[in-house]
Amino acid sequence: MALKRSNGSGSVYKMKHKKLRKPFRAVITTGWTDEGKPIRKTLGTYASQKEAYEALALFSNDPTALEKKQVITVEQCFQWYFEEAERMGLSAGRIEVIDSVKKLMKPIHHMDITILKTAHVQAIFDKFTYSQSYQQAIKSVLVKICNIAIKNEVISKNYMSDIIISKKAAPIKRATPFTQEDIYKLWLHQDDLTVRIILIYIYTGVRLNELLNMKVDDIHLKERYMVGGSKTDAGRDRIIPIAECIVPFVQELYSTAKFKRSMHLFDGVMGKTNYRGRLASVCEKLGIKKRKPHDTRHTFITLCSDYEIPEIIVKHIVGHATSKNITQGVYTHKTIEQYIDAVNKLPHGDDLKKVEQRLSNRVENS
Repeated sequence: MALKRSNGSGSVYKMKHKKLRKPFRAVITTGWTDEGKPIRKTLGTYASQKEAYEALALFSNDPTALEKKQVITVEQCFQWYFEEAERMGLSAGRIEVIDSVKKLMKPIHHMDITILKTAHVQAIFDKFTYSQSYQQAIKSVLVKICNIAIKNEVISKNYMSDIIISKKAAPIKRATPFTQEDIYKLWLHQDDLTVRIILIYIYTGVRLNELLNMKVDDIHLKERYMVGGSKTDAGRDRIIPIAECIVPFVQELYSTAKFKRSMHLFDGVMGKTNYRGRLASVCEKLGIKKRKPHDTRHTFITLCSDYEIPEIIVKHIVGHATSKNITQGVYTHKTIEQYIDAVNKLPHGDDLKKVEQRLSNRVENS
């Protein structure tokens, strides 16, 4: 509740919605609406009531002080987010998303964060043609920068939570896993380098960048695992077992990288754009429905489900969060063996043909 002062001299409010380091807010009237209602402006927040009143007295003596007051812009709040992201150790991919959102919000960079309302940003969203999932990611970043502004006691309410994403926006794109018949076709053409790399993706479940950025020193061929991952806390620095069927493919890349004294497994082999093109080319050549790089990850998860590999093991392999607080980066020898045993259950080569034949027999006999 405001502490009363003489008319026109401002007010001091104590914010009680949560515990704050500076709970006292000094407010002045900067003008009036056509309906005769006051237009108020927050001068700042203060640790004590006395400091808030002193601020009001200072502005009363210097009418230009409001203009002299430092404005915290939307761009500044983005900078705070980058700094916090670095402290939290967010992945390069997550930081790239923040940077992309910052560029999209360029029209409001100059705005004072204290006057930023939903309507300012809703107008930008209404023009978007991005998918629902990407718009959700953009909204999430905006909510975060305003939360940081609240944390720094610049604003008291987050209006970004009220952004509406149109139901007409493009739906979230669904993955299309490779069928077992598709995988069998790949095994028949394993003499092709790109096919071998696709099979590595299918039998490890790693994301596109996770393998392309894999360091040679993180490959443990003798023990049959790699250490890598990105994007989330659960996904970083995790154990990725190497199934016996793809060991020769990984060995080939490892030996080549060692010979070239490369730091990364894929140095000089191919990059993200090159791989996308080669994947599309292989699918077309083998008569396989067109797939995207992320579809191999979903293929791995689907195969694990089909062959009854425990969900908790699958989650740890692919880097999905679990309900249990298991510290990443600390693994027992027994755990690694469990992971390797699990992926070795996945069918490959002629085993896939046998699976397809059994399914075909079931259909004929039904």
